[in-house]
Amino acid sequence: MSRLPLRCFALLGLLGVVLAAVPALIAQAPVHPISHEKIIRYVRDRFSIPDTVKITMTELRESAYPDFLETTVTVDDGKDKRSQALFISKNMRYLVEGSIFNLGGDPRQDIVRLISLRDQPTQGPANAPVTLVEYSDLECPVCARLHEELETEIIPKYGDKLRVVFKEFPLVTIHEWALTGAIAAQCTYQIDPSKYVDFRSAIYKNQATVSGDHARDLLLHIAAEAGVDNMKLAACIDAKDSLSRVEANMREGDALGVGQTPTTFINGRTIVGAPAAADFYKLIDEAMHDHK
Repeated sequence: MSRLPLRCFALLGLLGVVLAAVPALIAQAPVHPISHEKIIRYVRDRFSIPDTVKITMTELRESAYPDFLETTVTVDDGKDKRSQALFISKNMRYLVEGSIFNLGGDPRQDIVRLISLRDQPTQGPANAPVTLVEYSDLECPVCARLHEELETEIIPKYGDKLRVVFKEFPLVTIHEWALTGAIAAQCTYQIDPSKYVDFRSAIYKNQATVSGDHARDLLLHIAAEAGVDNMKLAACIDAKDSLSRVEANMREGDALGVGQTPTTFINGRTIVGAPAAADFYKLIDEAMHDHK
């Protein structure tokens, strides 16, 4: 489910500052030929744009910045079309979109570096060869379907070879109680990390019964059934003690280009939505093979 149809790029608010930092890098590197196809592939991988979404780019042209060429990338999912200016260094090594990206680098590693794994709700051992990070919305029906897949098929299949890390990404513009649910989930993690997954599972199972007007009370009822201390949880929700954790997850998702829930990263590989478990098996197996 999308928060904004094609929210793939951030606006270049600090463009001048970022571009000013690159000339020294350009001077040190020779020209590196690169095709339109490789630029588009990098953009797709780096900003988590699924293969079902069409991406096109214009011919590179001179820009207002002497060390850079400019192109316009258009992203079209068949319902909405959005365009964004991108800047490519003249040595064809660097792409600038709010930050500096090395076109010769591995976008999967860029993704991995952006994801914080410290003090996050987790299932599975920290030393597992594969880490699956899921950005989801507790009010999102597709997220509920993915959570059931994770709990009943994917996690049992891989056992201690897989670590699952849960991130809150409430679509606050279209869902009325998603933010309250995210706060409650992170409050549960703060109160008793061992209850987080049980609470999350219970919310998804009872998702259709929760409404915006009574979300707090219904979430507390669900939490009690999952064994969460209701008094502590009510106090935490009312004080929004976990809001900073939720906001940190959302900022991180924004930096990764997450615009739809669920979005999942498997050692930097991206899956958007809740496809069949076999699609997850394929990426997990590939990630496990690469880890060897």
